[in-house]
Amino acid sequence: MMAFGLAAACHSLRPIEASQLSSTNIDRIWVTGADHTKFALYAPRVTGDTLAGFLEHGQYREMMLSDASRLEAKRPDATRTAVLGAVSGAALLAGMVYMANRSYVGDGATCYTARDGTVVPCCAGTTTINC
Repeated sequence: MMAFGLAAACHSLRPIEASQLSSTNIDRIWVTGADHTKFALYAPRVTGDTLAGFLEHGQYREMMLSDASRLEAKRPDATRTAVLGAVSGAALLAGMVYMANRSYVGDGATCYTARDGTVVPCCAGTTTINC
């Protein structure tokens, strides 16, 4: 699930021209109308001066291209991808440094505590021999 969120972060809405709809395989665009309403249009097609496609609920819609003030499509965003990679890498590095420098964990040389409360160190993988 997190991978889908990360993948979405690497895209952004970019303006496109109506002519790009016939030359590229764009499955969804966002249309801003002359009245500033914005909606998603699936399977968009341009025929002459008419933009057509399906709305979110499957309803077919046609409109004049002149009635659309802006057309946008999701495109890869290299800047967001680089920032996401840098932030993820920094967070991973910070976590590793934190885990390596925890003072309350100790040095890992204690295998167990004897019944009388004395600490018995580990010796070459053998826990039954005192060092």
